[in-house]
Amino acid sequence: MTNCSQQDHLAFIGKILSLYTHEQKNHLAIINEQAGFLGDMIEFSETLSALPEAGQLLSIIKSIDAQIKKSSDMAKSLNSFGHRMDTALCSFSVNDCVKETLALLHRFTAQKRITIEGGYAPDITHVTGSPSTLQLLLFRAVMAVAEENAPIHIKTFNADNSIIIGITSGSPVDFMEDSDYFKPMRAITINGREINIIIPA
Repeated sequence: MTNCSQQDHLAFIGKILSLYTHEQKNHLAIINEQAGFLGDMIEFSETLSALPEAGQLLSIIKSIDAQIKKSSDMAKSLNSFGHRMDTALCSFSVNDCVKETLALLHRFTAQKRITIEGGYAPDITHVTGSPSTLQLLLFRAVMAVAEENAPIHIKTFNADNSIIIGITSGSPVDFMEDSDYFKPMRAITINGREINIIIPA
């Protein structure tokens, strides 16, 4: 008999998320195809295009297309998030990991009217570690600085054999995370206003 670990539990959650969002994307693709077919029928049928409501119907279909695109992008981010729990260690892009986390936080930031401005160094190398753990640490740091109607500035850069994620808000912050759970990563507050997540490169 084998014992289940926390990683086994995370892998299970990740697998369910990935399977579910993949199926969701299939449904969205079918809806998108049918909406497109309906739009073509209205646009290219002499009878339907002559209807007084034809323009309004085409406008509604375009709105449906836009919502499908948003939902598909959300499902893609959630699918990628789920896959990040598949293995304890892997090679991953820090920039992609940050962007994905912020995409998943979109609803929260929109509700709080928080704008996020990002600057991502293009020369950031891939690192080997747990992307899911990094996303948890980044989530905690963003929650620590999140204020309604306030911007958050996030940047990535290289420094001293490490990759740094800098998170800055308009107000003073006091956040530190160096527990064994996150090691070898850690987070510290710089100058009372910026949280630096430090990832050994």
